[in-house]
Amino acid sequence: MSMLTLNGMIHSVFTKPESKDRETGEIRPATSHAQILCDNVLESGEIRSDLVTLKVHDMDAFRGLIHQTVRVPVGAFVAQGKIQYFSLKTEPTPLH
Repeated sequence: MSMLTLNGMIHSVFTKPESKDRETGEIRPATSHAQILCDNVLESGEIRSDLVTLKVHDMDAFRGLIHQTVRVPVGAFVAQGKIQYFSLKTEPTPLH
């Protein structure tokens, strides 16, 4: 079971093409991503919508749930001062 879960509506799914690292010249393979629209409850009780882009393992599992509200187990790390999320190797669970 994941300690972190992202809940929201799958907005889009896309493939990021392979790229080349400018410093090392290393080729990065193409990756699959899903964008999830999440409601973030602020301290004031107001809600801010955030679009979170996740790297995913099974693009078809996410593509089949576009415009549906789901629960996705995620991991997180900080890069360039921002929290970055990634999907764990599990499929999203639809919320009814």
